Amino acid sequence: METEKVTIFHQIQQAIEDLYYSQKITPVIILDEIQLVSNDVLEDLRIIFNFNMDSQNPYILILSGQPLIRNKLALNVNSALRQRIAIKYVMQGLKKDETEEYIKTRMKIAGTADDIFTKSAYEAVYSATKGIPRLINNLVTASLIYAYSKKQKEIDEEAIYQAQNEINIYE
Repeated sequence: METEKVTIFHQIQQAIEDLYYSQKITPVIILDEIQLVSNDVLEDLRIIFNFNMDSQNPYILILSGQPLIRNKLALNVNSALRQRIAIKYVMQGLKKDETEEYIKTRMKIAGTADDIFTKSAYEAVYSATKGIPRLINNLVTASLIYAYSKKQKEIDEEAIYQAQNEINIYE
């Protein structure tokens, strides 16, 4: 089993080197939900991507995940991988005015030019989600469903609060 793993690691490294040196392509490898992987998998990633580190980087590796990944990387067992991370970025939520613009833009993309959210609804969305886009999307969708079920043509603060209760987002 272990020799198969080593063989696969070398194949991955060879493919990356071929892309980079022969084809002049820098591969970008994106691993999402990385907080869900075990420490053993994180160690495997360190081994796989630990070649030519001091001279060149023939790849870009993006580890993406929820804030829990910071705790996992802080463990001593992951210190070697943590030390190799060149750039760390923590996405903050949107600001209140950005949240409103985000919703308006999403509504336009969905096909409506009408601003069907009241000012207090925008404020309630921001208050409930702290500007986190995934939560905004879920809350807005739930509020649209709620308003539709009540035959409302406008999303008000009450629709946001009802939707918030429906999807269990609490401040």
